[in-house]
Amino acid sequence: MSYTRTFSHDIDGTSVDFDVTYNTESHFFTVIESGLPEPYLLKFDMGTRTWSIEAEAEPKISAEELAILVQKHFGRSV
Repeated sequence: MSYTRTFSHDIDGTSVDFDVTYNTESHFFTVIESGLPEPYLLKFDMGTRTWSIEAEAEPKISAEELAILVQKHFGRSV
């Protein structure tokens, strides 16, 4: 089973490419977003049931919006 998905999403009229990999040990997603110098993490907190992003640079998309896209492309939701 592949734990990586690649997709594009239109943000403010610009197509942004995402390469997302699920880590089966940490249960976080590593996100490579076009235009950003470093990958970042998309995390889900089971206690509060909220999504967050841990990044050095500011992503072009909110944690909640990215989570919806990731769940859609992985075929699962929480």
